[in-house]
Amino acid sequence: MTGKTGFFLLLVTLMFCGASAAQTQQPAYPFSRDFKPGMIFLNDGSQKSGLIKWFAAQEEKLIFRESDKAPKQKFPPEDLAGFQVDSFRFRPISGFNVYGNDFALLGKMSEIKHTFGQLLDSGKINTYLVYYSGYNALGGVVQSYINILFERKTDSGHVFAAYPVDLRMKDKKFEKVKDSLQIFFNDYPEIAEKIKTLQQQDGLAEILKLVKKLN
Repeated sequence: MTGKTGFFLLLVTLMFCGASAAQTQQPAYPFSRDFKPGMIFLNDGSQKSGLIKWFAAQEEKLIFRESDKAPKQKFPPEDLAGFQVDSFRFRPISGFNVYGNDFALLGKMSEIKHTFGQLLDSGKINTYLVYYSGYNALGGVVQSYINILFERKTDSGHVFAAYPVDLRMKDKKFEKVKDSLQIFFNDYPEIAEKIKTLQQQDGLAEILKLVKKLN
């Protein structure tokens, strides 16, 4: 379990209780626009300290340099085991679906092949904060859609379930979101039962607390 779990749970809770403008804001990570000191973790088990810049969106490459004057190196998510800047810890995640620009109107989820997810908690179930960048046809803008992503390992591979942060949707579509979560948590009756009574205005704070307890 990550040492910063309490802080991140508070952060996520505030996101769920925030204004609807959260959906249209760009990621506020300090390294989104400027290089910040951090560390990358390589797939061979080694690590390097240096300066990091990464914009939170699917398929975006991380830019790394060992010093101010060193050449830039670009790493797609699948080429790293993760990275860390201050208390923000990220892992690469591949092959899952999130709720984005096509869900509220069309009921269609968006596929992410590769990205980095901010690790909120780890254990039996890993929890991430994931950003998806998509085009909002109604607003005529590209915007970031925030999802909480749950991951667990099975004998056949990794299984995922997402939950949209501050995405307004009709009741029938919200029921689809709940159905997906219930299937994911089917082996954990306490969490599955809590999901049954979940209302759109509730947010996911109580579910996150139960997952933290499980881990």
